[in-house]
Amino acid sequence: MVFGWGTSSKTLSSRSILPDNNSMNSNRNKHHPDDLSSIGKPSGTAGTADSSVVSPLRQLLDAVNMSILPHDLRLSSISQACGFFDHRDRMTHDSELREGAAFILYQKLAFALSLSSSHANTTSMTDVVKAAAGPTSGSAGSKSAAAALSALHQRASADASDADHEIALLCSCLEMVHRASPDAIAATWYDIGEDILPLLVRVMERPFIRHQQAQYAARLEKMVEDNMTDPNLTSNKNGKKKTTSKKSSFHNGPIVNRDLKLAVQKVTKLLAMYSLVPEAKFPMAHCPGLLTVLIKIIDTRHMNRRGGGSGVPTRNVGAHGDSSGASFTPVFIPGLIMTEAARFNTIATLTNLAAAEENRITMLAEPSMVDNIARIVQNERSDVARQCSALALMNLSNGDKEHVPEMATELLLETLMTLMKDDVPETRRNAAVALFNVACADENTVRVAQFQNGVILDALMEVVSNDDHDDSRANAAETLFNMACSDAAETLDLMANHPGLLEALAFILQSQSATIDVKMYCAATLRRMAEIIRCPMLAQGALLTALVRASTWSRTPDIAEAMEVHAEFTDNRRTMAQHSGLLDCLAELALTPAGGPKQQQGVLDDPMKRAALSAIEKLARDEDARPLLAHNEGIMTALTRASYGPSGQPQNGEEEESVTSQGRMVQMALKNLVAAM
Repeated sequence: MVFGWGTSSKTLSSRSILPDNNSMNSNRNKHHPDDLSSIGKPSGTAGTADSSVVSPLRQLLDAVNMSILPHDLRLSSISQACGFFDHRDRMTHDSELREGAAFILYQKLAFALSLSSSHANTTSMTDVVKAAAGPTSGSAGSKSAAAALSALHQRASADASDADHEIALLCSCLEMVHRASPDAIAATWYDIGEDILPLLVRVMERPFIRHQQAQYAARLEKMVEDNMTDPNLTSNKNGKKKTTSKKSSFHNGPIVNRDLKLAVQKVTKLLAMYSLVPEAKFPMAHCPGLLTVLIKIIDTRHMNRRGGGSGVPTRNVGAHGDSSGASFTPVFIPGLIMTEAARFNTIATLTNLAAAEENRITMLAEPSMVDNIARIVQNERSDVARQCSALALMNLSNGDKEHVPEMATELLLETLMTLMKDDVPETRRNAAVALFNVACADENTVRVAQFQNGVILDALMEVVSNDDHDDSRANAAETLFNMACSDAAETLDLMANHPGLLEALAFILQSQSATIDVKMYCAATLRRMAEIIRCPMLAQGALLTALVRASTWSRTPDIAEAMEVHAEFTDNRRTMAQHSGLLDCLAELALTPAGGPKQQQGVLDDPMKRAALSAIEKLARDEDARPLLAHNEGIMTALTRASYGPSGQPQNGEEEESVTSQGRMVQMALKNLVAAM
């Protein structure tokens, strides 16, 4: 794509953000064991971290570190730690990190995860599938499967009440001690950050695994009940059997409990903190499974709404009609609901990771990454979440040109259009920049111009014309210019014929409120439109009218150059000469005094005058246009003055040898017009 004037780079710099959702911390009642009763909460005097705080801190960390078994002792020590770390003294948290609080808590988290029964439940599920789908599918086999299902439910309930709560408390403690200064968080990352990423991924995956297992078990239970002889079967008065079904034991409580959600919320807050460390961005984006589970957390269409889905256990029937090769078809069922805070932390993490250029290709290659970020805009009520989504899309779109076309989906374009109408100026700006980045690829410019019959073009014009913030207006104007520089003929045709576009650009150049940057992009866009619009296109009349109205713009030579490039084509010249007011505007541009040093250099050294005179000279080549030019007083005055040198005297003798090629063309044009009078 040829960008022409005014675009030295295609994107604006990315920025990082970090959410502040400390108000969403857990308020669960904490246990205070007798053996740690002497350990009090730090006074938290701002700006101090003396030795009186270090001693109880060391005692607490040693107690947590030594509390291994039984489970109640371990849980009590962690609960006491939650009470100790729950404060807002940043310097005290710095001391806690220096004393190794994060090391000990991550060690306990790894131990708790290893004790959790998630892997045991997966093994039991295999046995249940075999029992339910095997050849003994009669009463005995079904009862065996029912017993296995009941045992599975009991183990899942025990895990929810023990391991889930312990892991949630540990994640809460970790989030608390990381309320430290950026330098302390960075130091913690340098020590252990990359090694603990797999642990954090496992914590975030647990709700999804639990949800999947519960859904599998519910469907297996239904299949088992269908294979059993139901003792509740009776006959009605018509002699037909009727069934009185009982509610599945797997629907008696929430599949994903509060502790699972809280753990995910705290871990995503930790990741948002780590994502601000420059050295952490690359390993986080390339950690196996991290991006995948983050996408699940923000998936508001599939993963975060209640309700069932399709997919049941199936059997693979062998060649002889038997079912000895029975297997379970794994189908992921929607139904998980994550907290708004977890989704906000996640979108902040993705935004920060996308700010690193080396991560964007990897993130764009992740399935449904962009679509799920776009859905945040449609589904979240928080203005901050929408702002984060706009910034994330801006960062992701600032990627490799080969990957940009993959982003121009209907959902993304609709989202960006929505964001450009947002009440927050920063959100509108980020959306305009994202749209500019997307429009850097020719394939995308066609989709942008076509989208809903040009609704994005209308939105861009609205921002450029009426937005209260100069940055948003400048970014929107730059986007229009970038699209006009496309090599796609369809894009240019759609822009040239879009109702009101050329007129709006001209009015902006006459506006008193628009900044210089906005006007420069609008003038450059008009110049580009003059290159592609030709006679007998319907848009030619609108273009010439726009150029006449915009002729008062003299800060750059774009309008004069637009008339010059349009007069380059023979078919355009007669229409230009006949258009009302165009010759007067050309004469005025050619007679406008040049400012600064150019006034001492002569007429032909000024770019705007030179372009205007060149346009007049080209129009004078057309025989039908000559009489119109010859009878225009301003045109004849401009040509006459241009034929004189800087001193105001006619150029003759030795001076004639130094006359530029354009000066000779001006003299030729003047001669032709005098002959046509």
